[in-house]
Amino acid sequence: MIIPGEKGPGNDIDIYLQTLIEELRQLWVGVQTFDVLKKENFNLRAALLWTINDFPAYANLSGWSTKGRYTCPCCAAETCSMWLYNGKKFSYMGHRRWLDENHRFRYDKDQFDGTEEFRSAPEQTSGSDIFAMLKQMKFTYGKMSESSKMRSKKKMKEVNDQSDEEDDPRDAELWKKKSIFSSCLTGSITY
Repeated sequence: MIIPGEKGPGNDIDIYLQTLIEELRQLWVGVQTFDVLKKENFNLRAALLWTINDFPAYANLSGWSTKGRYTCPCCAAETCSMWLYNGKKFSYMGHRRWLDENHRFRYDKDQFDGTEEFRSAPEQTSGSDIFAMLKQMKFTYGKMSESSKMRSKKKMKEVNDQSDEEDDPRDAELWKKKSIFSSCLTGSITY
């Protein structure tokens, strides 16, 4: 779905997606459909397997904050980021840890940041862990008020000014909202 306009809907994309979520819930349970070839009814079931989108759209759909210190959804709180004071933005390093342990780039100091990489790739957070993390999260859909925007900017500045200590990767603060797709999962995840 492409929403035309000068500005994208941002977090308000969930308002557009509400009808999709309702239909997905119906299709998960199943709907009676007529098979013309067999001339009989059957229970049609369907599920959304994936979406294809750019990084800003990923943030709006998933709820993961793709801005700031912890941009990488795979690394989560173990994202290797460094604030560039002259450039006034984050730089993301540490991608060599995803390579095989004996890959030559892991030991190449000159082409990278002057260090060798000995760390292994971070553990990926499971879907049930994410669901449990966001279960208690409070989020109000709709446009933010000016005071809310100012609090968000102040909070982001505090995060940028923190030392390099790692946050808890299961901390709901790393998320900007609860995805509307999580409401689709509420009745379907089994533990």
